[in-house]
Amino acid sequence: MSVSSFPTLMKARSRLIFNNATAGGYKNVWKYTFVALLALGFVTGDYLFFRRLFVYFNDLPMDVGEILIIQLVNTLCLTFFSMLIFSNIIASISTLFLSRDLDLLHSSPIPIFSLFISRLIQTLVNSSWMALLFALPVFVAYGELYYASFAYYISLPFLFLPFLIIACSSGVTLTLCLMRFFPAKRTYQIMSFIGVVFIGALVMFFRFLQPEKYVGKDVPKEMIISFVEQLKTPDYPWLPSSTLASALKAGAFSDWSVFLGKFSLLWGIALIATTIASLVAVKIYYAGWSGTSGSGEIATPGKERLLYRVTRIFLSTIKTPPDMRAILMKDMKLFWRETSQWSQLFMLGALVVVYLFNIRNLPLETFYLRNIVSVMNIGLAGIVLAAVAARFVFATTSVEGRSFWAVHSAPISFTRFLWAKFFLYVIPLLVMAEALVVISNIFLGVDAFVISISAGAIALMTLGLTGLGVGLGATWPRFDFENVAEIGASTGAIVYMIISLIYAGVSVSLVAKPVQAHLMWIFMQRDIMGPAVYLSYIGFILLTILFVIVPMRIGVRSLDNMET
Repeated sequence: MSVSSFPTLMKARSRLIFNNATAGGYKNVWKYTFVALLALGFVTGDYLFFRRLFVYFNDLPMDVGEILIIQLVNTLCLTFFSMLIFSNIIASISTLFLSRDLDLLHSSPIPIFSLFISRLIQTLVNSSWMALLFALPVFVAYGELYYASFAYYISLPFLFLPFLIIACSSGVTLTLCLMRFFPAKRTYQIMSFIGVVFIGALVMFFRFLQPEKYVGKDVPKEMIISFVEQLKTPDYPWLPSSTLASALKAGAFSDWSVFLGKFSLLWGIALIATTIASLVAVKIYYAGWSGTSGSGEIATPGKERLLYRVTRIFLSTIKTPPDMRAILMKDMKLFWRETSQWSQLFMLGALVVVYLFNIRNLPLETFYLRNIVSVMNIGLAGIVLAAVAARFVFATTSVEGRSFWAVHSAPISFTRFLWAKFFLYVIPLLVMAEALVVISNIFLGVDAFVISISAGAIALMTLGLTGLGVGLGATWPRFDFENVAEIGASTGAIVYMIISLIYAGVSVSLVAKPVQAHLMWIFMQRDIMGPAVYLSYIGFILLTILFVIVPMRIGVRSLDNMET
C-alpha cells in the first residue's frame, strides 16, 4: 500500500481548486464576499435559533426540560449521521466512479491505495461541509446553555471530525460493494432518489409533530412529555450518533473522564471504519470501476411511453411547429430519464404539503386578518415558485451540457429554442402555483374576489419568473458540470433569485391595492376603486411583460454571441 503518490494527488487537487477560485480575478471578489456573508448569516441564524430553543426548553420543569434537550440532541445527531451516510454514498459514486479524470488516473502508475485515499478525502469534504456548518453552531449553543468551559468549544471540531469520518468511510464501503455488481450511473440515480425521499419524509415528520403547540407558558406538562415520546430515537452505545451525543453532554457538564472515553471511542471507530474501507478498496475498487462503468444493457427499440405519446398527440393537435415540437419532446424525455432531475419533485411535494399544512393551522380569528394573510400568501407562493424555477427553469439551457454544439448548429433560431423552453416549464409551474394559491385561500376562508385576484396575480408571476429564469439561464449557462445541482448554486442562479425576490415583493405591493379597496368596501362601504387600482393592474401586467421579454432577448443575444 504505497502512499508515495498521495502528496502529488493532493497537491494537484489543491492547485485545481485554487485555479478555479482565482480564474475570474477581481471579478469573482464580489461573488465570494456575497457567499461569505450568506454563510455568516446562516451560521448566526442557526446559532440564535437553537440557543433560543434550548433556553425555552431549559425553563420548563426540570424533569421535562433537560430530558427534552438531551432527546433533541440525540435526534439531531442521529439525523446528521443518517443524512451523512446517504450524502457520502451519492458523493462517492461521483468521485470514485463517474469523475471524468478517472480514465487518466487509472491509466497512470498511481497505486490504487493512494488514489482511493485522495478520493476518500475529496468525498469527505464534498459531503460533510454543510453538516459541519450547521452542526457546530448548534453544539456551541448547547454548551453555552450549561456554561461549558473553554475546552469544550476548542474540542468541538476534533470531536465532530471522527463522526464525519465514520459516516464517510461507511458510505464509501457501501458504495464499493454496490459498484462491484451494479452500474454506477443507475446506482447513483437510485440513491439520489432514496435520499430525496428520505429528506422529504423527514421534513414532513417534524412538521406534522406541530411543535408550535408546545410553545407558551400554559402548556400542560403531559403534552410536553407526549412530544418527547414522539421524538424518541434509538440510543444504543454502539451507534456513533449516541456516542457523539454522550460526549457532547459530558463536555457541556465538564465531565472530562466520560468525555475522553467517548472521544477516544469515536476516533477508534473512525480508524477501524477507514481501515475497512481501504482494504475493501484495494480488493475490489478497480474491478468495480472497470466492470460497472456502463449499464450492461443493450438498448432495444420498444413502444413509446404513454406520456410521450399523449404529449406528441397534444402538440400535433395545437399545430406546434416541428422544430419546437422536437425540442419539447427531447427535453421531456431527458427530464424523466434523469432520476436526479425528477426525483427532486418528491422534495418539492413534501414542501408544498408542509406549506399548505402551515396555512391550514394559522391561528387567524378575523376575516380582515385572513385577507391580509391571503395577500402575503401570494408573495410566499412566489418565493416557492422562484426556488423551483431556480432549480429547473434556470438550468434548462445548461442541462444541454457539452452537446450544446448540436443545438448551436441545428437549423433553429435561439429565439425559438428559448421560447420552446419557456412553454415547456410555464404550464406545469402554472398548475402548481394555481393549486398552491387557490387551496391555501380556501383554507383561509377568503371570498371569491380575493381568490380571483390571487389566482390572476400568481399566474402573472409564473409567466414573469419563467421568462426571467429561461432568459438569465441562457445568459449565464454552465455547460461543464458534474452534478446538475451545481447549476442552481452558480452566480447566475443567485442573481436570478435576488431579482425574483424583488419581483415578488413589487408584485405583492401592486396586488395589495385592489384587495385594500375591496376590504374598505366590505367593512366601511367606501368605494375607493379609483384610478390607482386600475393603474395597479396595468403596472403589474406591464412589469410581467418586461420580465418575460427583456431577459429572453438578452438570453438570445448571449447565445448568438457564444463560441462553441
